[in-house]
Amino acid sequence: MEIITVGNELLSGRVVNTNASWIADNVTRLGGLVKRITMVGDDVEECSAAIREALARKPRLIITTGGLGPTFDDRTLESIAVALGLSMELSEEALRMIEEKYGREVTPPRLKMARLPRGGKPLYNPVGTAPGCLIEAGDVVMVALPGVPSEMKAMFETHVKPMILKLSRAAYASKLVKVDMIEESSLAPMIEEVMRKCKAVYVKSRPKRDGEAYIEVEVSSRAPTMKEAEENVAEACELLKELIVRAGAKAQEI
Repeated sequence: MEIITVGNELLSGRVVNTNASWIADNVTRLGGLVKRITMVGDDVEECSAAIREALARKPRLIITTGGLGPTFDDRTLESIAVALGLSMELSEEALRMIEEKYGREVTPPRLKMARLPRGGKPLYNPVGTAPGCLIEAGDVVMVALPGVPSEMKAMFETHVKPMILKLSRAAYASKLVKVDMIEESSLAPMIEEVMRKCKAVYVKSRPKRDGEAYIEVEVSSRAPTMKEAEENVAEACELLKELIVRAGAKAQEI
């Protein structure tokens, strides 16, 4: 799957793109595989181009965040429509969702949030006002979520999580190992040996300096069942710790 995050504030650096990392982390834990994350501004031409490029790669799922609100620069749904060659139409179902929040006082900016690409299904927003949207493009499912983190997370749990569990055919497990008293360059051959002997795992090292200097090593595995994934990780962790201790350094799971 792919993630597209939309917003000029992300490109200017004023806002840290926490939505992308949160979605990627949760997708991974659910057994899904994120292959690409794209960040684009509030521009229909740029955003629609990014969507077309993602569609050309034919992921099973594309999640967008941001650009669903009532202001002039919230244009993600318009960008999806342009990318798919669809018109924008008023969704009566989306309008009912908005009226549930505001009553009958639906101003033009609020009415804007009820306009979806033709054929799009509105997704109820339990926290905010802007509905999300689900639309299918051939074999690709696109889900547009709000950019406000609390709204995005609530809608992910409600609408996206069940989809990923249905689509995913793998379980994912991981553990962290804290390594002291060794340089990353000396640790690298040990990681290579673990990955050579334990074919079903992926091992990634990250130097950390939060008050103390150490290396954090993540050992992860995808497998048909959670039991198998956890066994793969446990076996690799034991081998890694054995190699590190043999080299005179320290290692512990955290």
